[in-house]
Amino acid sequence: MSTDDLMAWLGPAADDLTPEQIDRVRTEAAAIRRRYPDPDEQPERDAALSAVVQYLLGEIMAEDAARALATARQREREAYVAAEQMAVMLVADGVPKATAARRAGIDRMSLLKALGER
Repeated sequence: MSTDDLMAWLGPAADDLTPEQIDRVRTEAAAIRRRYPDPDEQPERDAALSAVVQYLLGEIMAEDAARALATARQREREAYVAAEQMAVMLVADGVPKATAARRAGIDRMSLLKALGER
């Protein structure tokens, strides 16, 4: 990421960062690009870089990130359980198991386990 690109990405936050902090953002951005090099990993790069800026501005601490992660994992689990239940109901309504699993976005083996067949 060029300096111009970095400054554009930072937007108004650039005004709140010291020159040393901007250097740190640049360093961290390079490390993040190495960690997430795939073009499809742009959301990951953006999330990591956003965390860098929030940390440097004192807006987020590690404990905040830990809480956000725990909340996201719980929501993911709840969404998975709901999808699994939908697949179970589809099977009960006559939909083939593989189709039900695919439509609900879950693994067929997980569906078989939910059905008590595994």
